[in-house]
Amino acid sequence: MVIECIDVYHRYEIPGDEWALAGIDLKIEQGEKVTIAGPAGSGKTTLLQLLDALMPPTRGDILYDGLSIHSLARQKRLPSVRRRMGVLFQFPEEQFFQETAYDELTFALRNFFGPGEVEIEQRAFAVTSGFNLDLERLKTTSPFSLSSGEKRKLALASALMMDPEILMLDEPTAGLDASGRRELLRIISSLKDTTVIIVTHNQEDFFGLTERIVGIAQGRKVFDGNKAELLAGIDLLESYHIKAPLVLQVFRWLRSAGAEVDGMPDDMEALIHSLAAALKRADHD
Repeated sequence: MVIECIDVYHRYEIPGDEWALAGIDLKIEQGEKVTIAGPAGSGKTTLLQLLDALMPPTRGDILYDGLSIHSLARQKRLPSVRRRMGVLFQFPEEQFFQETAYDELTFALRNFFGPGEVEIEQRAFAVTSGFNLDLERLKTTSPFSLSSGEKRKLALASALMMDPEILMLDEPTAGLDASGRRELLRIISSLKDTTVIIVTHNQEDFFGLTERIVGIAQGRKVFDGNKAELLAGIDLLESYHIKAPLVLQVFRWLRSAGAEVDGMPDDMEALIHSLAAALKRADHD
């Protein structure tokens, strides 16, 4: 599915409320991996809710494969769009309402698509095996008794049960320890054909996963580019209080200091490896 925002404005129906989003133009193609970054209160989560067709914009339009959200809403066809998407909000425990973790896992698939129980369990096994979640334990465990990492995995697994074309994630690594972050990133990186939209105030975790970065500040799009363009735009982003990944800041500093570091590193480990290779070459010269 291709999603396109055309001059999107949105504000909530609160007297005196200012625009949460203003003049957003954004097109996301099927299969893209996109990070939407910005400080707290910048409008990131509002944009995610609009992209997920949870509400129409106050002004402007959002197209899903060329179909207007306003037209789809009038025709009561928005649920058919949402069924093609999976969403993980920042606090997964606020999404849970089923008695067991298994019922939570299978709820959307069961109610939106209505396959038989055998097919549901087969799908549940296939999805949870990649998350290191014990399916039998989920059948007897409340989702609220899971650890924070398990809750995040359960919420993501629930979204993936429907094999969505688009996966939207709001601060997916917030509150996770280093091990939990690595596991979650491994799962996300395995989604080769799925469009992934990650909303975050911290790009560090996702720099190696996404090729496109969209910067949002004060409700407006202030940056939209790839990693090379992000490197050139660090000062612009920081003027809007959008912090560039540390690895990119260090990479820029090394380059400015005359270090001949090859390529664009995805993380500090890759940068250290490149720097070591550069120093080794210098020793041989």
